[in-house]
Amino acid sequence: MPAGTVSPIDPCLDQLTRFVGGVVDEKQVPRLMTALEVVPDPRDRRGRRYSLPSLIAIALCAVAAGARSYSSIADWAVAAPREVLVRLGIRFRVPSEATIRQVLGRVEGDGLDLVLGRYLSDAGDNDSGGERVAVAVDGKTVRGARAGEESAPHLVSAVTHTGGVVLGQCRTADKSNEISAVRRLLRGIDLVGAVVTVDAMHTQKATARCLRERCRAEYVMVVKANQPGLLARIRELPWEQVPVVWSDPLERGHGREEARIYKIVTVTRGLRFPYAQQVIEITRRRRRIGADRWSIEVVYAICSLPCEQAPPKLLARWIRGHWSIENRVHWVRDVTFDEDRSTVRAGHGPQVMATLRNTAISLHRRAGQSNIAQACRRVAVNPHRAVDLVLRS
Repeated sequence: MPAGTVSPIDPCLDQLTRFVGGVVDEKQVPRLMTALEVVPDPRDRRGRRYSLPSLIAIALCAVAAGARSYSSIADWAVAAPREVLVRLGIRFRVPSEATIRQVLGRVEGDGLDLVLGRYLSDAGDNDSGGERVAVAVDGKTVRGARAGEESAPHLVSAVTHTGGVVLGQCRTADKSNEISAVRRLLRGIDLVGAVVTVDAMHTQKATARCLRERCRAEYVMVVKANQPGLLARIRELPWEQVPVVWSDPLERGHGREEARIYKIVTVTRGLRFPYAQQVIEITRRRRRIGADRWSIEVVYAICSLPCEQAPPKLLARWIRGHWSIENRVHWVRDVTFDEDRSTVRAGHGPQVMATLRNTAISLHRRAGQSNIAQACRRVAVNPHRAVDLVLRS
C-alpha cells in the first residue's frame, strides 16, 4: 500500500482503539484466535471468506449470550456492532446462518474440544487454595440430537470441582461405552498432580494405571457391584472395628435431610487393585423432612493417595464434589441452554454445540458468575461484554 494511503478498516480500528481505552491489547486479544488456529479447517482453501477462528469465536460469543441454535448465532452476529466484529476478525460481510451451520457442522468435534479445553486449562484453576486440583469425569447423552435410527451422541467430560471449568470432552464411539472414551479423554488433558474422581463404571484397573502412569495423577473411585471381586474384598475388611473419622454436617435440601459418616482403612496388601492406598466406607442416612424413618445406604470408595496427603476431611470433599459435574455443567446445559431439545443433529454439530456451551459456562464461571442464566442475559444486552468475556478470559 503506498505511503499515506488509508486502509479501509482504519476508521473501524480507530473506533476500537477508543473503545478499549486508547490502546489495542495485542497480546490478550489474539490468545483465543491463536489457540484456534490449530483446529483443522474442513473447508477447501478456495473460496474461504472467513477464518475458522473468527467463526468459532463468533459462535462462542453468541452462546455466551444464550444462543441455542445456528440461526440465533447468526442473529447475534448481525446485531453486533462493527467494532465488535473487527475484534473477532470479521472486517467485511457478516457471516450468514448457512455459513455458520455448514462450518460448525463439519468441524471435527474431538479436535475442537481438545483445543478449547487446553485454552481453558492454561489459565489454571485458581480456586484450589493451594490444594490438588480435583477433576470430575462423567458422561452425558445429547438426547435431542438423535437422528432417525442413529443413537444420540454420548459425550464424556472432565470438569474441575471448584471452578466448574470444563477441561476436555470427547465423544463415545458408536456401539461402545464410556470406559474407553474416558481413557482417551484423560490422555489428552494435562492432569499432572491432580486428583480425578469417577463413578463406579470407571473403577477399572486400566483406568487406574492410565491415571497414575500416563497422566501422573491420582484417583478417587467408587466401588460397586460391577467389580464384584474388589467389592467383596472391601466388605471383608473389619469395618466394625474401624472408628468414624469424619462426619459431614446434616444438610437440608430438595425436601430431604442427609448425613454422611466416613470410615477409612489404609491398604497394604490384599486389595489387588493398582495403586490403591485407602479404602473409604461412606454411610449415608437420608429421610424426607418431617418423616420418622431414615434410609441407610453404604457406599465404598478407593483412593490412590496415602492418608498424609488425603486426610478424611479432604477425601469427603472430593467424594461429594464429584457430583459438581452434574450440578454445574450437565444441569446448566439442559436447563439454561435447553440442550436436550436442540434441533442440531447433522454431522459434528451436536458435539460442537455442546463444546461451545461447555466453554461458555466455563468462561462465565471464570468471570465469577454462579448463575449462568443470569450471566447470559447480562451479556446478551451488550455485545461488547460477550467479546470481552471470550477474548480476555
